[in-house]
Amino acid sequence: MQWKGIPLFHFENLQREANHLKEENIPVFHVLDTESSHGRYSHKLKEIRFEDLVKFHGHACDGLYRGSYALSVAFDALFPDGTVDRTDLRAVSRNSPCLGDAATYLTGARVRFGTQDVEKTPGVWYIIQRISTGEAVKVTEENGFFPPEISNMEVSLAALSGNLLSQGVDRLKAMQDEWIKSVLLNTKPHEHYQVKKIDYEWKEVQYNNKGVRTDIIFKDVI
Repeated sequence: MQWKGIPLFHFENLQREANHLKEENIPVFHVLDTESSHGRYSHKLKEIRFEDLVKFHGHACDGLYRGSYALSVAFDALFPDGTVDRTDLRAVSRNSPCLGDAATYLTGARVRFGTQDVEKTPGVWYIIQRISTGEAVKVTEENGFFPPEISNMEVSLAALSGNLLSQGVDRLKAMQDEWIKSVLLNTKPHEHYQVKKIDYEWKEVQYNNKGVRTDIIFKDVI
């Protein structure tokens, strides 16, 4: 479906705009899932690229990029062979639309299954835990990597209205896009995102309608 007068979004447009884009720095994920609603592990891996994440989340913002960078570093620590098992992960992050969606899509964690939660701690960070082993890591963004001027601009929008608000929204997006293109995409994830192994006891997710994730309960059947 396409709304009348609204053009379709093409990820390639963003790439063309990024004159300094270093594609080799954008994480590519290889994930393992099950093969059906009550099935075994699949015999094939899926490749997830950033444009797939954009289609799930809705836009290519700095938070989505930063989340994918951070998660790639966490996955390197938990899955040295490069295969991310999306049936075996729990995730905690700040309650950000971008960071939360990145975790949901890339880890397979879900609030409704009690495997995803949020905390109010500011910043870009994740706690990712393997359910089968209890092994957990925390990955955090380096302090000062993201410009405080952009963060301050985000906060200031709430006090604006009318034309000033319209101009502020445009200015903020321009600042975010410029930082993505000129700074973030010219770095590799491990340069500004640090990971460490932690002892972590998973806390019950406070959601009354949690259910059982039935598509993974028979994953080990031969």
